[in-house]
Amino acid sequence: MSTISEIFKSYRNALTDSRQTYDELYTQRSSNAAKFYRNFFHQLIVPQADFLSNKSQRRMLTRKIAQFAEQDTLDFVAIDGTCIKKPFSDFITFYGGAYGAKGQLQLTEDPPKIRYKKWSLNKDVSMVAWVPIPFAQLADVTDPRFKEDFILSEQEKVNLASIHTLVMQLAEVFLAYNTAASSELEYPRVLMMDMSPSSVLASVAMPTAKVGLVGYPYDRRQLDEADVIVAMAHPFNNRLGIPSAKAFLRYRAILAAFANHDGCTMSERDLARELNVPEHDLRSELDYLERRGVIERKSITTSGVKPKIDISASWDFTVSLFRNICTRLFLKKDSSALQYKAEDEEGVVRRRWMSPDDLKFLIGVGLRALIEKCWEKKILLYGVIKDSESRYLTRNYLGVALEMRLYPELADLAIPLLPWTDRIFMETLPLADEALEAPWGTIEFDSAYMTLHRERLEDGRTQVAGVMGRIVNHERLFLRCLAQFFLKRDRATPMMGHVIFLDRLAFPEWDGGHDKDLLIDTPTLGQVRPITYRDRNQTNVGQQIMMYLLSVLTRNHFPEVIGYPDPLHKADWGAKTVGRRVARAIESSVLSFKANPITRTFRSIRDSFRR
Repeated sequence: MSTISEIFKSYRNALTDSRQTYDELYTQRSSNAAKFYRNFFHQLIVPQADFLSNKSQRRMLTRKIAQFAEQDTLDFVAIDGTCIKKPFSDFITFYGGAYGAKGQLQLTEDPPKIRYKKWSLNKDVSMVAWVPIPFAQLADVTDPRFKEDFILSEQEKVNLASIHTLVMQLAEVFLAYNTAASSELEYPRVLMMDMSPSSVLASVAMPTAKVGLVGYPYDRRQLDEADVIVAMAHPFNNRLGIPSAKAFLRYRAILAAFANHDGCTMSERDLARELNVPEHDLRSELDYLERRGVIERKSITTSGVKPKIDISASWDFTVSLFRNICTRLFLKKDSSALQYKAEDEEGVVRRRWMSPDDLKFLIGVGLRALIEKCWEKKILLYGVIKDSESRYLTRNYLGVALEMRLYPELADLAIPLLPWTDRIFMETLPLADEALEAPWGTIEFDSAYMTLHRERLEDGRTQVAGVMGRIVNHERLFLRCLAQFFLKRDRATPMMGHVIFLDRLAFPEWDGGHDKDLLIDTPTLGQVRPITYRDRNQTNVGQQIMMYLLSVLTRNHFPEVIGYPDPLHKADWGAKTVGRRVARAIESSVLSFKANPITRTFRSIRDSFRR
């Protein structure tokens, strides 16, 4: 037997062993999942098939939707993005883009009729940006006073590996915001995004010191640190209690309180009373805001505090800056929008590219502005996520629920190892419950459970904690669930679509009551009150409306995306089509360098000759 044959044989044997081990583990954990479902988890599954098949129930839902939207015709927009990173021997090109599919739901018909609509010719809905960056520009120092000193330059510190992904996210967020901010006659009532807004908002969070855009000149002044602090404190929603006065970043609640009182002077005692926290717990946050020039004490002898800046005007300025940069980048196709002048480590002003942290800041501003625009115009914002390996429901949420005794019976259960992820766990449930029909979903849980979890202390005790003890994501902002929209039982083994993840923006009309909230109060976290729908018996109008609308939009016309909303698939088509054309253009851009063979790498020359 040849050496090559031995290699393939050994790989086949290893692959067979691994597959056998996987099948055994999958079977065992699926059996564990079925037992756990029968003993407890069935009460966390919300069946929607019977509810949505009832004509009177559908009529009730359409009335609620029409009352909320103040019309019985719902325009919707679905947004998806794509990105490319193509390195050549002399430069690297980044591309990020997004595309929106537009349509309309007529609620007066049963079932609602879907009509897809073309964008008007003056609407640029393919947010496209491609940025070719020469490698020489990354290595050279532009100021003539500098010479080679073998020290890593600021521009070389930029992590280029993530730029294309961030540009794509920025394109998606800007398209969503631009659509939501349209005129009263054009903005949609349902906005779907192929991303998890809550996860993206958490991933772009960063200390203010990392935002290099501080000092960026715009509209006769510069972006300063106070603007960044105010921007990161948003979104504000007094009816939902956002931001909350939990221990982590409590200054956000302080700024929201001043915004609610139009910037009037408040005593520290009144401020503490309004936020429901001890007065001494506010002093470090007030000191932080005072050092950053955001607030000022009225006098040494009194405890009066007032904003030093106009909080509303600061936020409007930052949102306007976001719109200006994105308009130049995506609508005017001006790649120089990603460049700005700033001081380097030596204090010399030079032109530099935006770092990943700068792009994250812009994404965060755009998402926060989008959220507040959706609240203002009553736009239903949904995030739809195809694939995720998270365990926020079966590990984080249930862990906190166990610690807080939310389900007393859970403490008495011996729970064996469950499937690896939430999605795999949920996809075993139709096999365990033959009565389960699509559409169905889990209860909704607060997006704060991405960071809230149960942890064991060194002495063996357990407690609820955040990341690094105290870091907790925005609570009361987004609600998450898992859902399945296609399940057919006409065969021995049911045919089913994938379980998908859904993010829903919370609204005061449905989610603002405090009677259903779980209060978590610890010295480290402070008071955290995530929105909590305990079981299938608790009415959740927001989830019912979301499941109804998405089930109507999931027509299963495309075999490659069974159980997935059709508008998002059409948006993916549009984004990928534009992306393929851009990719061909990017590939052709290397032709101008081929006249000089020395620009080609040794490897590329060797690999071009086939043997």
